[in-house]
Amino acid sequence: MTSKNLEILQQIILEASRSSRRDSIARRRSKDLTQVHASWTTDSKIGDTVGRATSIVFTTLGCSYARGDAGGCTMCSYLLDGTEKAPTDEQLIQQFQSVLNKQASAEGPLSVKLYTSGSFLDEGEVSKGARGAILNMISQDARILEVVIESRPEYVTDAIMAELRQTLGARRIEIGIGLESSNDSVRGICINKGFNLEDFKIAITIARDHNIGVRAYVLLKPPFLTERGAYQDTIRTIQQCSELGVTTVSLNPVNVQRNTLVETLWGQGEYRPAWLWTLVQVLREGRAALSKDIDLVCDPVAGGKSRGVHNCGKCDKKIVSRISTFSLTQDSSKLEDLDCECKSQWMHILEHEETSLLVHSDRRLR
Repeated sequence: MTSKNLEILQQIILEASRSSRRDSIARRRSKDLTQVHASWTTDSKIGDTVGRATSIVFTTLGCSYARGDAGGCTMCSYLLDGTEKAPTDEQLIQQFQSVLNKQASAEGPLSVKLYTSGSFLDEGEVSKGARGAILNMISQDARILEVVIESRPEYVTDAIMAELRQTLGARRIEIGIGLESSNDSVRGICINKGFNLEDFKIAITIARDHNIGVRAYVLLKPPFLTERGAYQDTIRTIQQCSELGVTTVSLNPVNVQRNTLVETLWGQGEYRPAWLWTLVQVLREGRAALSKDIDLVCDPVAGGKSRGVHNCGKCDKKIVSRISTFSLTQDSSKLEDLDCECKSQWMHILEHEETSLLVHSDRRLR
């Protein structure tokens, strides 16, 4: 494909993403700004042990990249989680305090994951004052040994990393960044991510200077890739994450979210989420490609459902359970001894899908 054709394709995807965002923003409603959008607690690997991780999605204006001219990512509808009015600092602090109060009797070790529907480090979503107050509350809780903060790479600055390290002391800190793919074309065209690999590398370097790790979110099967193409891209990305020095790889199979370009394609029969068999294969090969000090974790949203990574329906629940166990133990043997009659269909798709698409494309051109 020529560079001109790539530009045309990217513009088409950009316009489609903008259209989806307009629908998302129109559907947003006023919310109680003193309450988080969501929070949940699960078992989680924390360093060399297993503890409990509380994930918090703050109610904010939402992702500035999605609200801007770029229109956001092709698979993401988290802008729907935002609100049409920005919360005050006091309301953001109250949001966090309400979740912390529920953890009063919880035993450590604990991990706290700070999310918004965009970037926690974006001061257009969470002001410096609110961020500082929330981090200070964490610093006073000796049970919390790990803090994971989600952000785009442009907000990973030397000043903010210094603030995190100074406030949180010796705790394990990770910045979760949606790299998605190490391939700039896949990330730019299929995902409309809005940054390149060099931006990600710079963020890693800045974080590392303050002894802060980076949790790379890696996407399995963005739109416009075949099953085999998605599998190959994800394996290459995990390998490159290892070379770049990330501290954790979080593997995220695409799930079909509302008011996204992915949902439009899915509704037209032009997109299917990845097979669980593909996910299992990627986890096994990815674990082998990473050093022991880099965790590979996966918590597939809508796993086993039509909008999420799935197989035939008969084997899905068992495989999703095994993936959860693997994420806690990092033991690839938990992904062995899995079989189902649908596995042969998956293998056939891996082998013949690209040829089939080529044949159908030829027919349309005649």
